[in-house]
Amino acid sequence: MTTWEKIKYEYHKGGSAIRQIIMVNLGVFIFTIFVGIVAKLSGFKPEELLEYFYIPSNLGVLLIRPWSIITNIFFHSGFWHILGNMLLLYFLGRILEDFMDSSKIWRIFLYGGLAGAALFVISYNLFPIFSEVKEYKKLLGASGGVTAILVATGLFLPHYQVRPFGLFNIEMRWVALIFVFRDLYLFPVSDNTGGLFAHIGGAIFGMLYILHLQGRIELPNFKKPAFVSNTMKRNRVDEKDISQKRAAKKHRPNQDEIDAILDKISQSGYDSLSKTEKEILFKASE
Repeated sequence: MTTWEKIKYEYHKGGSAIRQIIMVNLGVFIFTIFVGIVAKLSGFKPEELLEYFYIPSNLGVLLIRPWSIITNIFFHSGFWHILGNMLLLYFLGRILEDFMDSSKIWRIFLYGGLAGAALFVISYNLFPIFSEVKEYKKLLGASGGVTAILVATGLFLPHYQVRPFGLFNIEMRWVALIFVFRDLYLFPVSDNTGGLFAHIGGAIFGMLYILHLQGRIELPNFKKPAFVSNTMKRNRVDEKDISQKRAAKKHRPNQDEIDAILDKISQSGYDSLSKTEKEILFKASE
């Protein structure tokens, strides 16, 4: 087995979105290290190349670097930057992954990162206070996507308890609230205003997406549309399919049922759940 085949095997192993996201971020970070080495030997600064992957606040520059809308999510400014994001993603993201399929985890991470980047660009071009710096400011990092997953976990599993450093139990809703409050508290005094915009944008998307899953609000469908190959069937309405969807939505478990099951998990573990309770959790994540 070649090295590349081993990497692909590890990437797909277990079908874990959190594992995949971490591997992609680590791969990009290793790429930046090699760029730094080449830059040192060639006599130029790494930022002269890497800045093409960061999203700029300057709209003119953004127009000629549209790929940076995506690439900025996977680049980090240094070891401690990526370490903090990946540790938070690993310990808290895995909780949500136990109750939600990988495609939704990826969706929350990517769209959370996009929402954070969008809020950064809009804010720097909207508010006059940034008029002097908007020409050269840049944003990078997975913080928007990580914050989206954090808030999504706190909203989807509000009574799920974690034990930080083995010291005390705390519910996920309070963990998410603490992180969001920290960002709001730091906003007036922090030099990293762009990063805080990314956090806030990610938090907003994570909240909206879970509310959408719970049927409280409606969001656009981000999935690719499925086209019917037979053109004669394209305009045909499948009444049976509609009735089945309505019935499924009607029998979607409510938040009280989910909270009761999460309390049971906190006390006795996931294996103590009955088959019916596991099915309720699965339906709640659909």
